[in-house]
Amino acid sequence: MMNNLINRKALRDYALNQKDKSVTPNDIMRFPSAQPEPLTDKEQRIFLAAMGREEKVCKQVDEECRDCREAYEDSLVKTCHEIIRKVKGALWMI
Repeated sequence: MMNNLINRKALRDYALNQKDKSVTPNDIMRFPSAQPEPLTDKEQRIFLAAMGREEKVCKQVDEECRDCREAYEDSLVKTCHEIIRKVKGALWMI
């Protein structure tokens, strides 16, 4: 999913340096991918610890607002789980 990202800054710099200011599809294909930098083990542990604390707060809010939330709204805890899943997918490289 993330394999086809283009380094937009490099592309912009290239386009600005072109005399005719045109960038062809072949030019674009030559640019390196702008892959996200994976988290280190320490960064992963800090992220998970922070999200664990946030999940506890979100659970409290979910319980307090059980009656005031619309039926179609996701719980905050579910949102925390989605954030963790997305960050793992993007920065853990799994």
